[in-house]
Amino acid sequence: MNTVRTHTDWWLLWTTLVLVAFGIVMVYSASAVSAEIYFHKPSWTFALRQLGAAVLGLSVMLWLKYSDYRRLRHGAAVWVPFVIVLVLLAAAIAVDHRAHRWIRFAGLGQFQPSELAKPVIVLYLAWFVSSRGRDINSRFSLVPTVFVVGLTTALIAYGDLGTALIVLSPALAVYLVAGIDKRHFLVALVCAGLVCIGFVAKKPYRLIRLTAWFGLTEEKIQQSPELRWLAVRVAASGAARDADYQVRQSLIAIGRGGLTGVGLGGSTQKLGFLPEAHTDFIFGVIGEETGLVGCTLLLAAYLIIFWRGWRAAMLVEEPFGRYLALGATTVIVTQALANMLVALDAAPTKGLPLPLVSYGGSALICTLVTMGLLMSVADRAPSR
Repeated sequence: MNTVRTHTDWWLLWTTLVLVAFGIVMVYSASAVSAEIYFHKPSWTFALRQLGAAVLGLSVMLWLKYSDYRRLRHGAAVWVPFVIVLVLLAAAIAVDHRAHRWIRFAGLGQFQPSELAKPVIVLYLAWFVSSRGRDINSRFSLVPTVFVVGLTTALIAYGDLGTALIVLSPALAVYLVAGIDKRHFLVALVCAGLVCIGFVAKKPYRLIRLTAWFGLTEEKIQQSPELRWLAVRVAASGAARDADYQVRQSLIAIGRGGLTGVGLGGSTQKLGFLPEAHTDFIFGVIGEETGLVGCTLLLAAYLIIFWRGWRAAMLVEEPFGRYLALGATTVIVTQALANMLVALDAAPTKGLPLPLVSYGGSALICTLVTMGLLMSVADRAPSR
């Protein structure tokens, strides 16, 4: 293996460190009261857990950053993690028939296998597409990816459709940049859309979230003969009917923040009004406490990741690194934008954490793993 001169991409490194530190602060702010009142734990409980996950995740990220990513360019480094992810996803479904998301360990917390699927799928795509070269549109190049990505996203979508769509995003980006035939790309989009519709129809709460986003209230659904079947399904399932409650509270929080916010710790929506204030809807608390200025700076941080990741993908001289950087950038930035759009009621509620910021050990560690892969490529790309 040829030696490649490395140089730290300080934009990527410092942006990541700032986001992680900011996330710990916001997790404490958003969870301190609820930790005491609802969980009967010290106010710093969730922030301390987030700090522990950050230490572990940053250690792995730095190890990957200073390791040569080209050492991962072989089958064993791809298939072993993939098999582990499949086993964990299947175990999550088998163990928890309600949530289908977590594997719980007695006394040791819980782990979300779908988060690990993100860097694993990115690694698989980089390895497989780069190994096919110009043969990207052949049957032997498309079928394996359909199987690997399709099986993974199907297992995730069984309990978490939003995360499944995020996992699918790097596949679309990598194949598009690799030069997939437009017909194949459109067929893939249509098939993904049909499967997505099937998973939405399977769960009444997903239907309610989607109809709520389109402005179809419970009263309108009951009054419409065409939607009577939906009302029957919802009534039979016991799904929550006030599906836009979280979004409404998030918009109240962001609106209350105004230009500069009410100050750290000053949010009132986190006091039981905004559900999941320290996880999926932490952007609402950020908007309330830091205002438009804070939200803009946060968006700028993700745009820096996009800029540096895209730059690395365009500058690196070999395909594996190009697709690795592209996939890692896509999965992180897409999830960040999706989370913020949901909080602003610009997309249906999906239950996605804000990368590097929201509370969640699995999400933070696996996102930092993905960032480590991206940094490894960026540090070895030509500096021009």
